[in-house]
Amino acid sequence: MGDKPTTILIVDDDKTVIEQLVTHFRRRNYEPIATANPAIVKQTLEAFEVHLILLDLRMERLNGYEVLQNLRANNVKTPVLIITAYFQDERERLEQVGITAEDVIEKPFRDFSKIEASINRKLNRIVAPSEVGSDYEDEIYYDNRTKVVLVDDEDEINEILAEILRERKYEVITFRDGQAALDFFRVDKDTCQIAVVDMSLPKIPGHKLIEEVKKFNKMIRFIPVSAKYVDEMKEKLRSVGFDSAALVTKPFDLPTLIEQIKVMATEANTLGTGS
Repeated sequence: MGDKPTTILIVDDDKTVIEQLVTHFRRRNYEPIATANPAIVKQTLEAFEVHLILLDLRMERLNGYEVLQNLRANNVKTPVLIITAYFQDERERLEQVGITAEDVIEKPFRDFSKIEASINRKLNRIVAPSEVGSDYEDEIYYDNRTKVVLVDDEDEINEILAEILRERKYEVITFRDGQAALDFFRVDKDTCQIAVVDMSLPKIPGHKLIEEVKKFNKMIRFIPVSAKYVDEMKEKLRSVGFDSAALVTKPFDLPTLIEQIKVMATEANTLGTGS
């Protein structure tokens, strides 16, 4: 499939627009992340490695200008393209915050090739998406019988990753603390193949959760993740006999994480045309 996909964060409180953009980008072999809640942009960027942001201006909870201000205040360098149906009304204010016409994509979207040209220009490199992505994924994920558990105390991050996996026909269950996840694993001992576990969890930390589950389910494949204290978290994994090299650090490189889950599911014989 060539180079791994470019990850795009779409921020728009119009769910129809989100569906339109996500559908297009996924079929063109981009990896879209979408949220209708602009207030979680910062934590989304902390959790996922994003190459570019598509940002709507007029949103109820937080407008695009406020999001831009917050990004700049936090010294976020991720490129931003504005998507708006009100460019002429907003032109002067956009110029005041350093947004030029070439950084704006006008709604309604009539020509997606222009959006991709704007992305290429903003990234200062050519992203060459391929139409083969859709057919390839349809074949790989057609008979997906993989159950994935996500354990993270940030609900929004669970929801974003769960949606991305469900689009690929994974069965996904989410928990926000270690005890709830452990209770689930004790009852559901054999049907879960993969668990993505944050190391800093309420009630039971990630390394202890892994240790306890491994006592009665040695087949489950764990992906431990951490946003901070990486050396300390690796030591905790070693203390319970788990390979510390398996630790994935936030922000995730999303295509790499998806590929890692796919490989694990294939190894479990629950994914692919031969499953």
